[in-house]
Amino acid sequence: MSVAMMWFIVIAFLFSIFAFGGMLMFFLRHAFDSREADIIDTPEEALEKKVFADDLH
Repeated sequence: MSVAMMWFIVIAFLFSIFAFGGMLMFFLRHAFDSREADIIDTPEEALEKKVFADDLH
């Protein structure tokens, strides 16, 4: 195997790793939307907050 072919395989392998990581990050970011997260500063404030936003629970 020539040196050029070896570098081509290494670059293609690295590109596939980053492409898979990018797609995984894209889908995870859309699946777990962080805008709905509640920010709790103190333990006392955590006890006062409701766990669920709706009244069904």
